Amino acid sequence: MSESIVKYNRILRIAFLSLFALLTVAFSGEMTAQAAQNSSGVNAWSALQDEINSAKSGDTIMLGADVTATESDVALSIPDGMVLTLDLNGHTIERNLTSSKGSDGAAIRVQSGAALTVKDSLNGEGKITGGYASHGGGICNIGTLILEGGCITGNFAKYAGGGVANYGVFIVKSGTVTANTTGEEGGGIYNASHGYLIVTKSAVYDNHAPTSADIGNDGSMKTIGGDTVDFVSLNSALDIIGVLPALALLIVLFFAVRLDNYLNKRQKRVMYIITVLVLTLVIQNYLDTYLYHHGNLAILRTINSIYGYSVRPAILAMFLYIISPDRSYKIVWVAVGVNAAVYMTALFSPLTFSYSSGHFISGPLKNCCVIVSAVLFIYCVYMTVKVLRPRQKKETWILVFVLLLISLSVVLDYTVEYDELPISFLTIAVAISCMMYYIWLHLQFVRGHERALQAEHRIQIMMTQIQPHFLFNTLTAIRALCVKEPEAAAHTIGLFSAYLRQNLDSLNQTEVIPLSKEIEHTRIYTEIETIRFPNIRVEYDLRDEECFVPALTIQPLVENAIRHGVRSRKEGIVKVSACREGNDHIIVIEDNGIGFKALPAKSDDETHIGINNVRERLKEMCNGTMTIDSKPNDGTKVVLRIPVSEEMNR
Repeated sequence: MSESIVKYNRILRIAFLSLFALLTVAFSGEMTAQAAQNSSGVNAWSALQDEINSAKSGDTIMLGADVTATESDVALSIPDGMVLTLDLNGHTIERNLTSSKGSDGAAIRVQSGAALTVKDSLNGEGKITGGYASHGGGICNIGTLILEGGCITGNFAKYAGGGVANYGVFIVKSGTVTANTTGEEGGGIYNASHGYLIVTKSAVYDNHAPTSADIGNDGSMKTIGGDTVDFVSLNSALDIIGVLPALALLIVLFFAVRLDNYLNKRQKRVMYIITVLVLTLVIQNYLDTYLYHHGNLAILRTINSIYGYSVRPAILAMFLYIISPDRSYKIVWVAVGVNAAVYMTALFSPLTFSYSSGHFISGPLKNCCVIVSAVLFIYCVYMTVKVLRPRQKKETWILVFVLLLISLSVVLDYTVEYDELPISFLTIAVAISCMMYYIWLHLQFVRGHERALQAEHRIQIMMTQIQPHFLFNTLTAIRALCVKEPEAAAHTIGLFSAYLRQNLDSLNQTEVIPLSKEIEHTRIYTEIETIRFPNIRVEYDLRDEECFVPALTIQPLVENAIRHGVRSRKEGIVKVSACREGNDHIIVIEDNGIGFKALPAKSDDETHIGINNVRERLKEMCNGTMTIDSKPNDGTKVVLRIPVSEEMNR
């Protein structure tokens, strides 16, 4: 019995020692593994960045503990040329921000030319959180990013891409993007216009944004198990369509100026220069959008932007030659040159602007173009008011519209996201303004041509009234009176000079004149004629003289009545009367002459030319009418009818 107990105790002792040995080995193995893991893992923000910087392409960095940033830390940066795998290993990368820190607020920033693969060996425990940036709170990717595990969550972006902002290539194989927030679009992922995204939509959920809560896409996106959406190609096509109307407008304008016979060579040259400058500005705007969508071509974008900033004030300077072409504008061109020189510094200095990682960055002198353009714009307004206020008031609205359009376009450019448009609102406004300025310029030359025709027309009217035979006969009568009645001759000379002076004054008369003034001119003429022909009597019955008529309206009609009607009568009478009937002024010239048959529709004789001149001017200037009733051997009656409303609105 005792021996069996001893054996049993010995067996228990051996079993206990064996178990203790096994536990000791297991514990020491765990400690050794933990120590080995700690020696190869990373648990500090700066140490993690140092590990990234010292890694070789193709290396894997495994987290050994949670990594938390301080307020002074910047985003973890994967440098250009680095190909790296980051294994979260069940741990957290905590950016720990509560407000936006701009581009440095992201937890991780993958630079152009770099490639980062994020995975999690513990299948879902690891996460990237706490980032707060302008774009891409969790990760801002400009290179290549592959998500194979882990969770991007609890990040914020002021504008787009709460979880990830992608400007390069982003592939979501596994892992999740959830519970991120942004102020505008793409709460989970924002894929920019030149980004390429491959994603399983089920991996991106429960994010928050005013628009496109989970995925905001402006580039090319392929949904695994779904369709490919190529917004880059679509945007390029829409950009071209958006530019075409402006290009078509400018091309039409160019040929319209070329074919316009009213414009002189100098004005055509100004319009050619403006059209070409605006055309190049439209192309510059399109190239700026194209380069933005198709990669980081910083030097080309810089040169393109310099031209855009330089040419805008030059276009405004050229507009001044349309408003007032006789000035030299030396100070204006000095300002244009200084503005161009300031922006040329962008080639070697960020003084005005620069491009970094595909993004436009403003410099301290970024508003130089705006200031110079604003000054020139105000000067254009001043010159418009100064030059055009005294004349051509009807056409001034065109230039006022142009100035208002440019002002509105500037407001829209500052309130609408620029990269949504192939060309800016200001460029569109300038293109429209070119056409409007051309219309205004064309109207000025048409007006000038019309004035020349009117002057020629007035000369023709005068020549039809001052007939050579009347001059000769009057001078002959005056010569005869000088011998017989010197005092009567002197009086007739006074009448004759007054008649000639009033006819000459009519050449510059473009508005209607009071009826009393026209009657005075008629009395002078008839008094001369009654000296030559004592058998003629002219009677006046003027009960309405509150009327306005074109110059040389009544006198030529009375002259026709005397020459072709009553002069051959033994007792010839011409009656001139004026009265008002309802809303019309009625003027009647009636004689008891020999009358005439109806004149042919077209006739080149002096009588018909004079009558047609009176009829046309009466219609054009007073909206009046003239009717003629003549019977052979029974006299002629001419009735002028002028509406009161037209006369009051003369």
